[in-house]
Amino acid sequence: MQPNHFIALRGGLLIDGNGGAPIPNSILLLQENMIKAVGKLGEIKIPEGSQILDISDKTLMPGMIDCHCHFSETSQDFQVNLFTHKTVRTFQAAAMLKRILHAGFTTVREAGILNDIGLKVAEQKGLFESPRIIMAGGIGQVGGHFDEYYPSGEQLSFYNVEMCAGGDEAMRASARKVLREGYDFVKVCATGGVVSPADEPDFTEWSPEELEVVVYEAQARNKAVMAHCVGAKGTKNAIRAGIWSIEHGVMLDDEAVRLMVEKGTYLVPTLFIIHEITEHGQEMGLTPVSLAKAQDMKARHIASFQMALAAGVKIATGTDGIVDAQHGKNARELELMVNYGMTPLQAITAATKTSAQTCRIDSKVGTLEPGKEADLLVIDGNPLEDIKILQDSTRLLIVMKAGTAYIDKTGEPQ
Repeated sequence: MQPNHFIALRGGLLIDGNGGAPIPNSILLLQENMIKAVGKLGEIKIPEGSQILDISDKTLMPGMIDCHCHFSETSQDFQVNLFTHKTVRTFQAAAMLKRILHAGFTTVREAGILNDIGLKVAEQKGLFESPRIIMAGGIGQVGGHFDEYYPSGEQLSFYNVEMCAGGDEAMRASARKVLREGYDFVKVCATGGVVSPADEPDFTEWSPEELEVVVYEAQARNKAVMAHCVGAKGTKNAIRAGIWSIEHGVMLDDEAVRLMVEKGTYLVPTLFIIHEITEHGQEMGLTPVSLAKAQDMKARHIASFQMALAAGVKIATGTDGIVDAQHGKNARELELMVNYGMTPLQAITAATKTSAQTCRIDSKVGTLEPGKEADLLVIDGNPLEDIKILQDSTRLLIVMKAGTAYIDKTGEPQ
């Protein structure tokens, strides 16, 4: 489609992302890369000379957003990573980003291990097909989740994370070093994790004061902090410190959930990755230690998601994909959210409006409203009846980011 004049998408079931009832027999009017009007057929005047695309019996919704993605990760196998040149990894990342875009995700937030702002700049220049990239710069604690230290005494560096031994001033220096690069977020780990070699999920990282320092430094530059959180104590330290979004939230308790509601903290539960690890962990190249930790965490992870949902915590979507085969399967997160208690409409709202808020880009995208950029999907079928159709690439008829259709199986508008 040529987005240099008015285009009208007519007749579809419109899910605008705000969480309200869908609009049947809708009309959505685009001009250039922007949404100009949204409403019911007959209520919106179509300008003379507009291109009209009849999408009757189809569903129109915002492009989806993955708030926690590691699109530079193709394998967790040491040998594969050791024998893959870093330039090759960059090209692999570009290929995986194209796959994610073609799966209906028009924005992704890289969660702090790539630490290469150049890929975002290349996406903004249109050098390759990609979702809009929001990028976090990582700060790792020595001996913590980002520290690639192994019991043998070896330290392998597959990530490009700023490492810090701790203390308020060292933390301030690391935060300022990361922020000067221009990242949208700072990523810290407030607890240990599953795939890391030298810690346990319930370990607590960083003191409350250290977390407050990095939050202050980020806010001073109109930025925010996302935090990997598994164990309950570290999670509550992060919430109290003013962390913007809690990633994973595996071991939430009543106090943590109450604090998140009080402070308006976002939760990105990443149900996808705990299922992928427990179902395909050996194929991913994970160690027996990591696989055992994942098995121990799965039931707790699901229960924490259900606690947060029942309490009204603001929940966004994220996959935490860490191997090649997972990138492009991002919509499975919505299916899992529905399996564990969300309605399909709630899951779609989580993947659109709430995820845009989590990524701090809701003034631009996330809902189909006048004045927003034209990030949208046209789907053959109704995901409110079967959320799994969002995982079927044959059902994605149009994938549009900022007014450009990267997939268009409809032909030219008539």
